[in-house]
Amino acid sequence: MPTQTRALLASLLAGAALLPAAAQAQNTDDNAVASAEDAFGTSTSHENIGVYDEGNVRGFSPGSAGNYRLEGMYFDIQGGMGSRVLDGSTIRVGPAAQGYAFPAPTGIVDLQMKKAGDKFAVSPFVSMDSFGSVGLEMDAQIPIAGKELALSAGFGIYNNQYANGAGSKGYNVGIVPRWRPSKGVEVLAFYNHQQFNDETAQSLFIPTSNALPPRLPWGKYLGPDWATNDSRSDSFGTVGHANLGDWTLRGGLFHSAYNGDPGHTNIVLIKPDTSTDRVVFANPGNKAASWSGEFRLSRRFVDGPRQHLITAAIRGRSIDATYGGGDAKTVASGPLDAVLQPPRPQFNFGPQTGDETRQLSGGIGYSLAWKGLGELTLGLQRTHYVKRVANPGVPQTSGSTNITLPSASAALNLAKGLTLYGSFVRGLEDAGSAPSYAANAYQVLPAIRTKQYDAGLRWTPVKGTTLIAGYFWIQKPFIDLDVGNRFGLLGDETHQGVEFSITSDITKGLRVVTGGVYLDPTVKASPSIAQPIGKRPVNQMKFRSRFNVNWTLPFAKAVTLDAYVNHDDGVFANVDNSLFAPGSTRIGMGARYKFKLGGKAVTARVTLFNIFSAYEVIPISSGVYVYNTKRNVQAWLAMDL
Repeated sequence: MPTQTRALLASLLAGAALLPAAAQAQNTDDNAVASAEDAFGTSTSHENIGVYDEGNVRGFSPGSAGNYRLEGMYFDIQGGMGSRVLDGSTIRVGPAAQGYAFPAPTGIVDLQMKKAGDKFAVSPFVSMDSFGSVGLEMDAQIPIAGKELALSAGFGIYNNQYANGAGSKGYNVGIVPRWRPSKGVEVLAFYNHQQFNDETAQSLFIPTSNALPPRLPWGKYLGPDWATNDSRSDSFGTVGHANLGDWTLRGGLFHSAYNGDPGHTNIVLIKPDTSTDRVVFANPGNKAASWSGEFRLSRRFVDGPRQHLITAAIRGRSIDATYGGGDAKTVASGPLDAVLQPPRPQFNFGPQTGDETRQLSGGIGYSLAWKGLGELTLGLQRTHYVKRVANPGVPQTSGSTNITLPSASAALNLAKGLTLYGSFVRGLEDAGSAPSYAANAYQVLPAIRTKQYDAGLRWTPVKGTTLIAGYFWIQKPFIDLDVGNRFGLLGDETHQGVEFSITSDITKGLRVVTGGVYLDPTVKASPSIAQPIGKRPVNQMKFRSRFNVNWTLPFAKAVTLDAYVNHDDGVFANVDNSLFAPGSTRIGMGARYKFKLGGKAVTARVTLFNIFSAYEVIPISSGVYVYNTKRNVQAWLAMDL
């Protein structure tokens, strides 16, 4: 442990006696396995588990599609949101998405905010890993006026070292006031700032021939040192609800902004003899900012065992982005594993593209909850979508879409503990933007129309054990690089498959969370596409599974052991399916030790990731590769003072 870290930790512990006792744990109880309702995706402040995450649900990205909700309200995120204001997130698919008045295809990323209690608490957190990363965080819950007004605030400072040898320095700060003026009324506000400086650019590996890359130099930053990136994210807003008898009012209004200074992308072109040309793509900076929000008014009607709920909602977003104008230069040549430090060339930046997106949606929903029988939810949204793009040297172009989006979901109680569920939903989603290595780098793609069906069973045979098995069918446009290196729509992509989840408290202190997805992804090329398109989309595996176990030792209850086994099948690596990248199985384990120090709760945590250093090359787009993380040891110490 570095001398500075030891001194900092000592000072934190020494100050514990000066603080009042904590009423509730914050960081010391951080445990994703214990928190998970299912195996589909759960994140806490410092841990995450699950078959899915915000970048991959049923083979698609709900994050890129804009399917974020903050405390249930629609939130368009442009900048990063850190753990200063967020307490965690849950992926809502299958039965966990039931009851949403206005759902979205491929699931919802449901974000939960930090909520201060009515007792004072301070929670320092120190972390480090075998790559050389060190982090310090400090969060506090501060009561201001009893149970009515309280404040959560914190900061984090990080010296990051990444698995690919790159690194960065950064910090974040955040504040969340919580106001509860009366029973059933709560208002939360937040501000979050996140900044990263001197972040060395990750290498992207592109073979010049139709072949997978050879074994890549694991954990080595290949240079140059001047290819760095600085970025800032700022978000603020307010969200709240008021339960007024049979009426409920909910709403949220948010601003999110990202600002990237002039930055770089490292591209390693790999020749057949494994020698390389090093290309650096530089950009003059890019930025994006959005306002978004949602307001809902609901009215409940009770009719014996039946409860009816009618909801009217309006949601919208306004996004302004600037991107493009970059320049690529070949800066050096050399062996694949060589660290090269060529001088920085003169990049010639061009004019940038301006992009505006406006979307406004109104909706009406109806829900029926019938005690002992089940529930039904119907929704209808009307969306007006407008995009305007001002590309350099050409007149501004614009397009608009007006579309009606229906949704329906139902759950039927077949027997005690056994529920049949199903849903149908149409959506209009962002398609994201072209990556920096594409010929149309950073170009924002037009909105796409999507649809999804799913159905399944949820069974709770005994208390503490839940099994979920479901089928899904999703269709979206197929988006990837074409033969001209332009990123865009190439056809239709259909994903169908089955997913399963098992969560079980096998014995007191022994909990298992496991799940997986069997996926059958297919592509149908557009008739206008001349290039060969294979049957399978790029980087879509047929089988993915996650197994997590948590065991608190009955003979030493302060100690909890945990382990995981993560498996990913191989995937096709290019659009014509002529290349196949093998998958991998990673195994890890860890331990927690809870103890008291001066009457204060402390948790020491150590985790060993990918114990056997299973290697996997990952195609992030057709013919463009990165690699997974090798063996890594992470340790942290959390305190609630």
